Amino acid sequence: MTQSARVNSLDALKALHSALAKLGPEGQEALGAAEIEIRRAFDYLQDQHKHWQRQVEKRQEDVNRARADLVHARALRQGERSGYVEQEIALNKARARLREAEEKVVAVKRWLLHLPRAINEYEGPARRLAGLLDADLKQGLAMLDNKIALLEAYMAVPVVEPPPKPQGGSA
Repeated sequence: MTQSARVNSLDALKALHSALAKLGPEGQEALGAAEIEIRRAFDYLQDQHKHWQRQVEKRQEDVNRARADLVHARALRQGERSGYVEQEIALNKARARLREAEEKVVAVKRWLLHLPRAINEYEGPARRLAGLLDADLKQGLAMLDNKIALLEAYMAVPVVEPPPKPQGGSA
C-alpha cells in the first residue's frame, strides 16, 4: 500500500522563505551599522583623550596661577593668619578640577586599552554571522525554494482513488 502525504497549504513555508529572505539584508545592514558605531566610539575616545590632556594642561596653569595668587596674598599680609582665605579656596578648587581632569585622562586611557580587545572579541562572531548571512542563508533559501517547488508539483498531481473492493462474491 502506498502512502501519501496530505499537503494542504504551503503558506507557512512561503512565509518562512519571505522572512529568511529579509533576514539576510537586514542582518548585513545591522553588522554594517555596528562597524560604524565601533569606529565612532574609537574616534570619540581618541578625541576625549586629547580633550582631557589639554584640560590637564589648562587646569595645571590654573593651579599655578591660584598658587601664585595665594603666595602674593600671604606676602602682602606678612605674619597674619587671615586675609587670604579666598585665595586658598580658589587654589583648592583649582586642584580639585585638575584631579578631575587627570582622572578623566586615566579613565579614557583605560577604555582605549579595553576597546580594541572588545572589538577583537566581537569581530570573530560578527564575521561568522556575515558568512552565514551571505553564503549559508542563500544556500538555505535555494534549498527551501526547491522543496516548495517539489511540494507544489506534488500537490498538483491528481489523487487516484483505488477501485472499490468487490463485496461478498462467491468463489
